[in-house]
Amino acid sequence: MPKLHDLSPLSSPPGLPALAVRWLLYPALALATLAYLAHALGGPPGTLGRHYGAYLAAMVGVLALVESRHALRDDWRMTRPRFLRRDLPFLLLGAATLGATQWAATGLATQLALTRGQALAHWPLLPAVGVSLLLTDGLWYAVHRYSHESRSRLGQFLWRVHVAHHLPQQVYVLMHAIGHPLNAVLVRALLALPPCWLGFAPEAVFVAGVVTGFQGLVSHFNVDSRVGPLNHLLVGTELHRYHHSADPAEAGNYGAVLSVWDQLFGTFVYRPGAAPAALGVADPQAHPRDTQIAAVLREPWRPLSRNWTN
Repeated sequence: MPKLHDLSPLSSPPGLPALAVRWLLYPALALATLAYLAHALGGPPGTLGRHYGAYLAAMVGVLALVESRHALRDDWRMTRPRFLRRDLPFLLLGAATLGATQWAATGLATQLALTRGQALAHWPLLPAVGVSLLLTDGLWYAVHRYSHESRSRLGQFLWRVHVAHHLPQQVYVLMHAIGHPLNAVLVRALLALPPCWLGFAPEAVFVAGVVTGFQGLVSHFNVDSRVGPLNHLLVGTELHRYHHSADPAEAGNYGAVLSVWDQLFGTFVYRPGAAPAALGVADPQAHPRDTQIAAVLREPWRPLSRNWTN
């Protein structure tokens, strides 16, 4: 494990605004998410998720605004060139891929519901959401860790599908959307289909999906936001930035929502008040640059012997 002096301590600017961002921002955003869920669940039948787009846009807007004023690291900021050359193409590709994948997943989930029935639909909402999150995050933990650590042909293929998300040397809110379209399909399949196959009620699947999306946004957040002991339950800002560390010795935290699987299997990394010295991949010469969009999209199919130079 890296020594403490290899880490970059989090800045501690004085003043009430910085303290409010550090300790109150996450609870405020979580309460806003709970209020949205209460509104969505209390609406007329057939309207579940109707206003999710507005909620998501508002959440991204607030997070991006706070980042612009209270960035943890200036070199991790979103800049205009990065957005235009890298983020925007991936955002457009991701939107198209997720739209098509959502259509396919909805059709398949409907068929699964028809053939499997609603075996667990009678469960109370909170237990159903908890079990759904444990199941999907456990599946993602296994596939995610395998893609990072396995040297098998399948593992190397999965890593080259996933590496687009790790090539940037920054982490900020819009970074959450950067990734190969195949990675989006894989994530959607792992997070959406198993609860439907098991027959959870749509409300439970919806709530679990909103929680997953919320944690994904706050985990890619270039702000000194802290949650203390809650890190031992949820993967958020303090934990996920270590997953993006360029040092493989500290790049654990494979869970997307829950940190329990990392704690159980020894990949949990939590160092309060500290941040990785550098983000990205350990061997950047083995991959195209994050702005070489076409090359990144071809990455899963290139010969294993091919190296790139910066």
